[in-house]
Amino acid sequence: MREGLDRLVGMCICRLGGEAINWTTIGHAFTGRDNRLTLIRLFLATAVMIEHIFVVPRGLAGGPVVAIHGWSIGYVAVSGFFILSGFLIAGSLEHRANLASYAASRALRILPALLVLAISSVLFIGPFVTTASIPDYWTGSQTWLYPVNVMLFLDTEQGPLGVFGNNPAPGEFSATLWTLRYEVLAYIGAAILFFSGIARGWRVHLALLIAATAGYLVIGAYWPGSPAIITLTLRLGAAFLLGMLIYSARNKIPLLPVVALFALPVWYFFGPSPLAETFLNLALASILFWLAFAKLGGLPTFSQMPDWSYGIYIWHYPVMQTLWYFDLARSPLGILLISVPVTFLVSALSWSLIEKPALSHKASVGNWLRRLVARDRQGL
Repeated sequence: MREGLDRLVGMCICRLGGEAINWTTIGHAFTGRDNRLTLIRLFLATAVMIEHIFVVPRGLAGGPVVAIHGWSIGYVAVSGFFILSGFLIAGSLEHRANLASYAASRALRILPALLVLAISSVLFIGPFVTTASIPDYWTGSQTWLYPVNVMLFLDTEQGPLGVFGNNPAPGEFSATLWTLRYEVLAYIGAAILFFSGIARGWRVHLALLIAATAGYLVIGAYWPGSPAIITLTLRLGAAFLLGMLIYSARNKIPLLPVVALFALPVWYFFGPSPLAETFLNLALASILFWLAFAKLGGLPTFSQMPDWSYGIYIWHYPVMQTLWYFDLARSPLGILLISVPVTFLVSALSWSLIEKPALSHKASVGNWLRRLVARDRQGL
């Protein structure tokens, strides 16, 4: 019966732009690298950047300018990143099935570019944008703790001593780095679930998603002042688990944005309520995976394009803050016109000179980690 249903779904067709497109499952459409995931991540990173063109000249207290019921474009984009990340990490774990290889790939994707940003913030940018005296800057503990906080995914709310001190958002060097600690926590949690054998099926992923969502809603309702580490772990963890669930059930889920047609009106109805986020994530996932894998009338996938999204994500804010500090752009429009090409250039350099070369060493670093673990076990 199940096979008959799968064949029936596969035989269904719809028309888009005059061309026939098979109604298929996400699993059937997700083959190889010929998809729009890289392009979508680029758009999500750009969406976060667009939101910050208003934050930099107006400060953090004004709230998002582009938002519906308080749900801003940057907020939605971050959730989209975690949904896609959960999907891809679930696939990485399934295909690698090796902890050393998995750890190497994750570390090399995040740490090299982040290390360059951390060093640059102290040595090459901070001295020129600090409002502290130069002796105080070089001897201040805040200056030297910042790169430590960045690399250990700790508190990155304030940059090196005095940076951008007169800006409307004073002290903020890169406002997006806080999400990386939750990304890393998600990587660790996914590895524990996979390699322990606890969660390798869609039913377990569904149960975990329900638990995380319920925890987020309960915390929001009964403990609104809870520490951010709790609420954000549950919020972003739910988005990540949704991506993992979709991967594990990919052969059962049709590649259609039908869920969004039902989820979006429910999201809008609930307004600013935390419950609305559940339906927003469902709609977002439905749309993102359809855009990523559907033929869309032969629309190019641009799958060979360089992956600048991470560079855009971590570098756009210091670029904008620097433009404001030196009075090169003070209005949102001015910041937009200058920061976008500059950020894209910095991101292109980061990808070509740091990120891509680092990723080419995944196999060798993974082998080194395996040998290191093997030696430790022999020593025990």
